[in-house]
Amino acid sequence: MLFCGSHDHALGEKVAAIIGCEIGRLEITSFADTEQRVRVLDDVGDKVVFVLMSIATPVDSRLVELCLIADALKGADAKKIIAVLPYLGYMRQDKAHREGEAVSARVIARMIESAGYDKVITIDLHSDASAGFFNIPVNHLFSFSIFADVLKNENKDPVIVAPDAGAAKRAQRFASILGAPMILLEKKRDLSKMHTIESMRLIGSSEGKEAVLIDDLVTSGQTLAKAAMALKEEGAPRVIACVTHPVFIDRTKEILSSTALDAVYVTDTIPLPEEYTFPNLHIVSVAPLLAEAIQKTR
Repeated sequence: MLFCGSHDHALGEKVAAIIGCEIGRLEITSFADTEQRVRVLDDVGDKVVFVLMSIATPVDSRLVELCLIADALKGADAKKIIAVLPYLGYMRQDKAHREGEAVSARVIARMIESAGYDKVITIDLHSDASAGFFNIPVNHLFSFSIFADVLKNENKDPVIVAPDAGAAKRAQRFASILGAPMILLEKKRDLSKMHTIESMRLIGSSEGKEAVLIDDLVTSGQTLAKAAMALKEEGAPRVIACVTHPVFIDRTKEILSSTALDAVYVTDTIPLPEEYTFPNLHIVSVAPLLAEAIQKTR
């Protein structure tokens, strides 16, 4: 059986259509003080249940909802409960960058386990190491195949670009799949200010190549904007971005729509309100990827 969080029905319906099932019924209500109450309306006794839900804005509210759904399913005697988390928030915080910081990814992993989930299916974790915080199996999927299909139509002679050192491993894997060269942008971030970049330097050449920026997520869009400008200045005739998770904030649309980027491709791991979209933004679906993983899970 497949259930969806209250914000995730658009993607859930696509997955359900591929699998050939209906979405289970949940009653999710909120009290005046924003406390949530969850009730399962279908018979899940002795059944394997999948809960599809992205832990995105509002992150903490969705995380609580995810945990309450698991407890409700356990109380209704579900045989096995599997969390399908297209985007799993907090995974950027996989280590203490400064003294006194919490390792939030570890805490969230413990919460999901304690809620009663037996397995996690997720896409493009910010760090592969984050999967190690779980004591339950984690099926870590990658969006390479989705974006490879995009590039077959977009580029004839691409160079794959890692917008920072953290994205280098992902970009290298993607370049290997395509048989394309890879270059790196070295980024220096100001840790005292959220979403602020101090400087950026290109390592490698993009001259005459169609540059493809590859990353797991975009928040403010500053990294992509500065990267696109640097690549165009170094001779790239065209620059596009392929980013899995659109973790947009209020000013992201303004920044991305006014950059040197010719196109921005994201997936539907996080539902985007209409007001966050713009003409050069293209959304591709991860539904086939998730459906395949669900169908292979026993």
